[in-house]
Amino acid sequence: MKKLTAVFMFMFVAFLGSHAMAATGEELYKSCAGCHGADGSKPTGGSTALRGQSADELLRKMNGYLDGSFGGEKKNVMMNILKKHTPEDLKMLADHISKL
Repeated sequence: MKKLTAVFMFMFVAFLGSHAMAATGEELYKSCAGCHGADGSKPTGGSTALRGQSADELLRKMNGYLDGSFGGEKKNVMMNILKKHTPEDLKMLADHISKL
């Protein structure tokens, strides 16, 4: 019985920890700001301004980078960055950017 309780406690703590570590759109955007600007309007190094785009448009473009149907010279860079994120992360990120 003690082993079963310990297993359930471990699972519960792991569950809480994974949810506590979930990033917000604002936190996710910090890694984008270096190229796209803190407010999405000041791109550097050939990047694109993101400010003013809708969440749906941004998410469509992010998914296009991932499936290879969108992007120019930075396609591979963006694909490598975006593939590290879950679909939920990308939605939160698109929502955040659309409000910049």
